[in-house]
Amino acid sequence: MPSTKTTYQWLPGPVGAMLRTSSLATTASIPLSPTTTLITTTGHIGLDLSTGELVTSTVEAEFNAIFNCLDAALRNAGMSGGLGDAHKVVAYFVHVEDEKVMLDLWRERFPGKMPTWTSVVVGGIVVRGVRAEVQVEGVVYAED
Repeated sequence: MPSTKTTYQWLPGPVGAMLRTSSLATTASIPLSPTTTLITTTGHIGLDLSTGELVTSTVEAEFNAIFNCLDAALRNAGMSGGLGDAHKVVAYFVHVEDEKVMLDLWRERFPGKMPTWTSVVVGGIVVRGVRAEVQVEGVVYAED
């Protein structure tokens, strides 16, 4: 019988290690039924998955790094389609003009994928120097 309790996962490597030392999970898997599990991520910033370093060389590079982290987190939690199968995106931006950049990158990476999307402009992100933080949700369905 599938678990009826929320389970928490961490990415392997430096990004997962940083979150674990902060007592934060990369993802939470929440069983909704015996065949359906909701996967939700922590908010991710643009970190290089192999080094854990911030990616801030360009806005596009930072946002692609965010997408890479989210994709890896969802796949690690069992969502085989990764970020492309997310149904909900919540993006926090420091600069309103960056929303267009992120949406353009999304459309390039995931053509035809249209999750619900909420964009919020904030005065700052906890990690100084980053332009955005993004949290996503998706669902894993057990195979028959």
